Amino acid sequence: MRRVLFRTCSSQFFTKEKPSFTHTDKAMNTFSSILVSINNLKSSLAKNSLSLQWCLEATKLLKEMHFQFLDIFQTSEVPVFWDGGNYLDEYMKESLHILDFCNMLRSAISMMDRYRLMVGVAVKRFSDEGHSGSAMNITEIEKLEREWLKLYGIENWKNVNLYKTGRPKTKNKDDMYSPAYVVRRTMNIVCLLLFSALFYPVSIEVDEEVYRDFPQLKLLSSSLRKLVCCFFEERQGVRDNSRPVLVETKMVESAVEELKVQILKGVPLNKEKLGKSIDSLQNSSLALKEGLQMFDSVVNELFQEIVKGRNNILGMVALR
Repeated sequence: MRRVLFRTCSSQFFTKEKPSFTHTDKAMNTFSSILVSINNLKSSLAKNSLSLQWCLEATKLLKEMHFQFLDIFQTSEVPVFWDGGNYLDEYMKESLHILDFCNMLRSAISMMDRYRLMVGVAVKRFSDEGHSGSAMNITEIEKLEREWLKLYGIENWKNVNLYKTGRPKTKNKDDMYSPAYVVRRTMNIVCLLLFSALFYPVSIEVDEEVYRDFPQLKLLSSSLRKLVCCFFEERQGVRDNSRPVLVETKMVESAVEELKVQILKGVPLNKEKLGKSIDSLQNSSLALKEGLQMFDSVVNELFQEIVKGRNNILGMVALR
């Protein structure tokens, strides 16, 4: 029979003693912090609707949870999984998934920024053309409409999928891995919400089995369910799952549609109405630009924090 050797240490992690109250208290503090942030994210959804501002706040929550996730690993010993892997391997695998997700977010940001730049070119040409029905104006409108439809929907992002996470069985009944698992699965739900806001809608379920280890987790699972419900209630007004749902992109679409109506009338453009329509398009494009810049900054912060965390874990491994 194969023997498994563990590093000698004084931690209760490797003894038959009851779980450390320090570990339990720390876990409760982590869950309480996440609960507050989840409720704040739900309130933000009601205030800001599905917007880049909401996406920014959801990404900040991912950053907060990653910090807590990393802290659990940095302050624990290293148990061995039944499949031969170890505790720190689990962090490296999960953090890599989040890095991949950051790159997915960057792809979405890049697509929206490309659309915004096309809007800027179109505005210049609309200003130069003095009459409706112009072939140039009609061509620009068609370009914007085609590009707008590329921003969202499974047909555009069918090769982009989120990872599925499971719960490895450990050789030890430890009181540290359960909190790590809860934080990890909660991060996954927030990723799914962001994914549905930026790429295409996916099914999101809160697995009650994840939150069974601590009675206090009932509040967290309840808040997560409410957040998911509120998210999809916000999407109810969008019947076409191939159309972007963010407030900023819909504002640009509305401004483009307003210009389209004027241009296709086939009569000389009213300069005053044209000026107002162009101003509306420029303002909505500016709002999109500002939202993208702030969102991109937070995504980059999350990416850098994860890279830093992975380097810290590698440093821990080198010292063992």
